[in-house]
Amino acid sequence: MASSRKKGWDLHDFYIDVETGTHDKRDSLKRLIEDAEQKKFDCILAKELSRLARNGELSYKIRRVLEENRIHIITLDGAINTLEGNTDKFGLYAWLYEEESRRISKRIKVVFRQMAKRGEFKGSIPPYGYNVHEKRLYKRTDETVEAVRLIFQLYLEGKGIESIAKEMDARGYPTPGQVSGRKNAGVYWQGTSVKLILQNPHYVGDLVQGRSQTRSVTSKVRDTLPQDEWIVIKDAHEPIISREDFEAVQALMKNRYVKRPKAKKHLFTNYLYCADCGTALWYLQNRKAYVCGRFKKHGQNACTSHSMKEDHLTKLILSDLRELVNAGVDRATVLTRLELNVTKESQEKVKRVQKLEKEIEKLKAENRKFLKLLADDTISKDEYKEITEFNRNKVEELQRETVKAKKFANMQVSQKAFMQHLDKLLELDELYEAILQRLIARVDVGENQEITVQYRFADPV
Repeated sequence: MASSRKKGWDLHDFYIDVETGTHDKRDSLKRLIEDAEQKKFDCILAKELSRLARNGELSYKIRRVLEENRIHIITLDGAINTLEGNTDKFGLYAWLYEEESRRISKRIKVVFRQMAKRGEFKGSIPPYGYNVHEKRLYKRTDETVEAVRLIFQLYLEGKGIESIAKEMDARGYPTPGQVSGRKNAGVYWQGTSVKLILQNPHYVGDLVQGRSQTRSVTSKVRDTLPQDEWIVIKDAHEPIISREDFEAVQALMKNRYVKRPKAKKHLFTNYLYCADCGTALWYLQNRKAYVCGRFKKHGQNACTSHSMKEDHLTKLILSDLRELVNAGVDRATVLTRLELNVTKESQEKVKRVQKLEKEIEKLKAENRKFLKLLADDTISKDEYKEITEFNRNKVEELQRETVKAKKFANMQVSQKAFMQHLDKLLELDELYEAILQRLIARVDVGENQEITVQYRFADPV
């Protein structure tokens, strides 16, 4: 602070985080990036690069945002100072801090495994139906224990997972999220929650931990470990379910499992929404109609069906389009607006391609600088290999994104071809996906099959 005052700099704000720097789900970091994009400041002072990020990919993302908005970064340890052009070792420090986080994470995992072997519950949230006291699990004294028993009973009676979820809603049992006090906890039971309870071996009284682990220090994705690597302490706490019932449920789940084919995308998928609850409508093959997703999942307690046949919806939209044309909407104006929208998006993609290509060149240049550092014995061969491999992987990722962006940037709207499609669809009783993509943004469906169509050209016309 003293050094900034001596230089005559004005302090804009403090951005303080107490969360790990290995991910970007941090409120202060998000605010810093938003303020940077709005150019509320022109320089960032940080104790060291690790205060901003301990994740190589995130470090590059932050640097890209700062460069795009002409914002400098200075670390008080002297490692980075873009005002003086001191950025040669940015990639090296980004890699070193990620490696440090990886080593810390490894040590923490070892400690957690030792705790688990001593029979201590190491999770932050106990299984539904249990409380944690002095690192041990104890049955709750509320309705959640009864709820767990009911879930197992219903499954043994032949009910499916989604049906059980609806039954839990109908009987008013609190959801796992509500019991754990989770922010924005859902008020409805989900089939996934029911399935997790049915598969959880804690309910027979065993403490089973170490079943999964994060894929890496920079990833939240968890991988399931082989069963022989799990840490199991038999009869560690009071059971809620008998072993016989638990094993019977596991056998039933294995026998009932059916691999479902990939769902077919229907014409109005991602366009239809319930006018009452805002949930997307789902297509049901047996009805040959779309229904409210919340109704389908949670029943009449959540919403009503809002059922809509696809052929009837097509007729309604075609009729609405004809009314617009007959009411005097100028087709040429509509097409011009559509072309302007696509052209604008295309121009944005072109700019994105240019930024991506610059980032790729910077990463390649960094690898050349690291080669010089290797030649000068500043870094070892192993360090050079790991750093440059990280950069090469990032380059490949950016190149893939560049290819996608270029494809979109090359899209063009042919007014003549589109006019022919528009004339054709107004004459016939069918719609095309390409027409929907260009004409319609959203369709809200009411309970009595009334529809409200949001056209992409509605505002400009």
